Amino acid sequence: MTEQNDYFENEIPGLNNGELLETLEASSPIDKENKIRDHEDPEEEPDSIALEQYLSSRLQQIGEIPSETREIKGLRTGNGWNPAQLLEYVYKIDPISLKRAVQLAISSNRKLRERIRNKLLRRSNDIKLIGDPTVEFIPIWRIKGFYECYYLRTDAFKIQVKEDVVGVEVEGKSRDLILERKHSRFMPSLILERLQRLSGFLSSESKYFVVNDVLELARSRSDGELVMTGNGKKLTEDDELMLTSWRSKRIFDETELKVKGAKIRIQESVISKDDLLRRFRDQVMRMPDRFKEILSNRLQVTELKRTYVPLIRIPIQKGMVPREVIINGSSGELADSNLMKLLT
Repeated sequence: MTEQNDYFENEIPGLNNGELLETLEASSPIDKENKIRDHEDPEEEPDSIALEQYLSSRLQQIGEIPSETREIKGLRTGNGWNPAQLLEYVYKIDPISLKRAVQLAISSNRKLRERIRNKLLRRSNDIKLIGDPTVEFIPIWRIKGFYECYYLRTDAFKIQVKEDVVGVEVEGKSRDLILERKHSRFMPSLILERLQRLSGFLSSESKYFVVNDVLELARSRSDGELVMTGNGKKLTEDDELMLTSWRSKRIFDETELKVKGAKIRIQESVISKDDLLRRFRDQVMRMPDRFKEILSNRLQVTELKRTYVPLIRIPIQKGMVPREVIINGSSGELADSNLMKLLT
């Protein structure tokens, strides 16, 4: 049996609901393999049971299915529809030591020739710290999950029969047999057609019939993740790795964002949990290419994390000129322009 790509909008009055129900049970979202793969909590079982019951009851009412529409409707399950249902984990990146940050800030303001000359002549350091360092913690959001959709669509099937078959009846209806000639791909069709009028040895024939308006229960799934700064800028995987792979530690309150000997500044997130979830939905939800009706939509968030990354601001003065040196508190390197564009 081979599937054709033609689209049919009519329904089959004699649809065998039992076969569709068997398909549903075979691909049910509560089977063990999906639970292991998705790392779902036992708390999600009631939603999955409700989904199965809804699909089963809906399949028994297939005769009432309206014509195709591009609007997604149907049962909604999963925790991705309501921000209040999402459990958020908060982390911080412990910054490098302030001593190291100050040394880096001071050395970054001297040219190599100047540093060598001062060392040889034992000159005093003319660059000095003129205030307490400030550690600025900047939030980075990470959300990950999947969207799963069960839907109905119509299609047609081409069914091959044996050479000796001269008639076919399916569900009490006779079907027209179609003769199919398989031509050699090495001979131009025009020449082949002329030769076939004289002899049939250059082609083989087979018979088939078409079952139209087949109603299918189908499933689609799309996985996604989104990483954003608190000011709404998207981060690449490399950006996230650069900022959050150092000395990560879980915290339970913003009062834990402390560094001894430094002022603390916490950047407020412009992006709320609701905004983040809406953007994630726009990214991960994919409507089927064609469908007759959407039966269920499942949006499951498997990870929601907020990580505070540190920037260390060192106020120094060289001669009579004060300035501020910014250090990447995660890696212990000078913050370049690309980093500042991402975080500020």
